[in-house]
Amino acid sequence: MSSYPQPQSQTQAQDQTPKPYSRVPAGATVQPEPFELHIPQQQIDDFKTLLRLSPIAKETYENAQTDRRYGVPRQWIVEAKRVWEGEYDWRKTESHINSFPNFTSTLPSSSSSSPQPLHFTALFSLNPSATPLALLHGWPGSILEFLPLLTLLCQKYTPETLPYHIIVPSLPGYTLSSSAQPPVDADRSWTYADIAAVVHNLLLSLGFGGGGKGKGKGYIVQGGDIGSSVARCMAATYAECLACHLNLNFMGKPDGVSDAELAAEYATYSAAEKTGLQRMKTFRASGTAYGQMHATRPSTLGLALSSSPLALLSWISEKFLAWSDADPPLSAILDSVSLYWFTGCFASTMYTYKEDFASPDPAFFHGQRSMYIDKPFGFSWFPMELAPVPRKWVERTGRLVFYQEHESGGHFAALERPEVLLADLERFVEIALEK
Repeated sequence: MSSYPQPQSQTQAQDQTPKPYSRVPAGATVQPEPFELHIPQQQIDDFKTLLRLSPIAKETYENAQTDRRYGVPRQWIVEAKRVWEGEYDWRKTESHINSFPNFTSTLPSSSSSSPQPLHFTALFSLNPSATPLALLHGWPGSILEFLPLLTLLCQKYTPETLPYHIIVPSLPGYTLSSSAQPPVDADRSWTYADIAAVVHNLLLSLGFGGGGKGKGKGYIVQGGDIGSSVARCMAATYAECLACHLNLNFMGKPDGVSDAELAAEYATYSAAEKTGLQRMKTFRASGTAYGQMHATRPSTLGLALSSSPLALLSWISEKFLAWSDADPPLSAILDSVSLYWFTGCFASTMYTYKEDFASPDPAFFHGQRSMYIDKPFGFSWFPMELAPVPRKWVERTGRLVFYQEHESGGHFAALERPEVLLADLERFVEIALEK
């Protein structure tokens, strides 16, 4: 198999009944195309063959350590391969994705005249006062992270009562939005601002513009990981973005605060906040090598990890295991890696890391530096996040109107604690719309 066939859109020829939550708002200026994911069977068969023939490295001292201090253990990969090869059913995952309304649209970006195709999953409301809410994933994430939260919303509301229009884009270069190459070259990075422009244009095309206050007059964004930087950029750039909620606020020492002031302030932090700062320090010291590789050797890494499903699993699963509070279900990890594999997207998910590590500012990571959110800003603090900074740090980066600290949860908040994140979001949107 020399290249990845693109996932096919399969129409529901036998059943023309519209899915619940699938009616596009009447104010849309561009009508998105309904999309149903279908991976060709030959591609699945080729994957199974590659997986079966993929060898596992011999046992070494490092990969025999079950505490994961050297990365994903060999025995974990042995078991994951066994399940992936013999028990895992991609069609069930595909069916679950297709149980939600999915669409594709083609949008302009800020840096190129060539339009960018974008996939998104949505729950459109029939409630005339519904608030548009965009949920943005990061790396190595996808729309799959948010499906548990969407399931909770479908259980709680009907299309008539849902108080939000939920939009979950596959970010440009990722999974079902990876069919086109973002415009990059040696002198220009594909930046967070570029992604923000595409997502912003998607929301405008769906009729969620206006720039005024109140329901139906703009949109709200939520993000984690790279999605947190895209969300922050949208909030700081576009008047139509009314408010922003994050669950990651990666930053260096706060601007305008001396070392002496910061030392005095440290004494006021809770034990959990102090532990969080140490976690960020540890991540900076020993957890960012993957990002350096993404930024400086994307060709080598993209070619290597796109040649073997087992190699891709090793690279990505290590992050799900290391960055979560408790191990996610193996099925969730296999779903995510399978979607990356079948869409052939890994090589184009690394674009933003060039911007991260090209910055001379060592505190710059995922584009969060110097973008103050001067509008309602909310934050959910999870102890096993990569950079769980203190509340006082978060307050310096935006007009904080909502802050909630949680006793458990990690980097993949929407996947790990969907009911908690949903409760935070619902309360935040309520507060933001009153401001």
